Amino acid sequence: MKIVIVGGGMQGRVIAQNLLLRVEKPIVVIADLKQPADLPENTSFVQCDILDAAAAKSLASDADTIVLAVPSAIARQALSNLIAAGKPVVDVSFTPDPPLDLDRQAKETGACVLVDCGVAPGLSHILVGAAYAELGGLDEVKILVGGMPKNPPAGFRHAVYFNPHDLLAEYVRPARARKGGKNIAPAPMDVPFESFTDSQDLGQLQAFLSDGLRSLLTSFPDVADMAELTLRWPGHLDAMKTLYQLGLLDDPEGSRHIAEYFNRRFGSDDFTDVLLMVVEARRGKETKRWRLLDRRYVNQSAMSRTTGYTTAAVAMVLARKQFTEAGVFPPEKLGAYPAIVDDILADLAERGVKTTESAMAF
Repeated sequence: MKIVIVGGGMQGRVIAQNLLLRVEKPIVVIADLKQPADLPENTSFVQCDILDAAAAKSLASDADTIVLAVPSAIARQALSNLIAAGKPVVDVSFTPDPPLDLDRQAKETGACVLVDCGVAPGLSHILVGAAYAELGGLDEVKILVGGMPKNPPAGFRHAVYFNPHDLLAEYVRPARARKGGKNIAPAPMDVPFESFTDSQDLGQLQAFLSDGLRSLLTSFPDVADMAELTLRWPGHLDAMKTLYQLGLLDDPEGSRHIAEYFNRRFGSDDFTDVLLMVVEARRGKETKRWRLLDRRYVNQSAMSRTTGYTTAAVAMVLARKQFTEAGVFPPEKLGAYPAIVDDILADLAERGVKTTESAMAF
């Protein structure tokens, strides 16, 4: 079994480390333009320009599964090049919108592709798909998720755990959701914040409407109410709303300076993180609820663990040929297969990322 990871950044390395510890002992190859200085032990490296169609086809020729973990700016073309090779692909690059329009190309080449396979979107969507299948439809979906510093710094009350420019975009990009059967897309900072209490560990948090539903809105058009909210420590959203009201977040020059400052002053290396995700789904009086809480472990942040481990679990599903349908699919597609959902949750739990399930009224 050979798995090729395209992208030698932190996420690609976390995925590689996860795959190397499995009983199947897959051959793991990392491909990128430049070899990372900290290439995981027992992996090999191949220099490859994934935007070169011929190079991508050659890279994929003897792979059982390919994981795409590259910057979003090049992800669409990279994915199209890999689809042309006709091999299974798991994508965790998060283009601005899921590249589902590449479905026809994948069907023509026989490529089985799953996109948006991180934690949220990713695992969150798989669980929503599972609830929809089990309950025979849904009336309401709510996803709450946030990666936060264990000990938040004064003032900002947060830290930068991924690209700082993408972080700022969360606060200004229209938050696509559905309310009362109608699609809405308000500016996040124009919508009242919600309070959320995690009674088990974190206590009082705040949540704001964010643009994380993505494919769920089109996969389940019959669900009347759907929303994803991003969780933050109290105080952080007040600071961000002030910057938003001053017009600094949607001003290119202002947001660039703010992103650079936040990244320098509140970098992830200085603030150990914790990630909480809650997925709630309801049909009538029947409910499904999942909760995941993860913390930094050794040299892997909670965000990189939950994202990368989910990607690795889905990659193994494809490598074992548990799902082989040709096309480009969002992660909720896997929710229709209870055995696959159980395998993914068990896979994550075995590696310390545990999801608990309970029935609960909204």
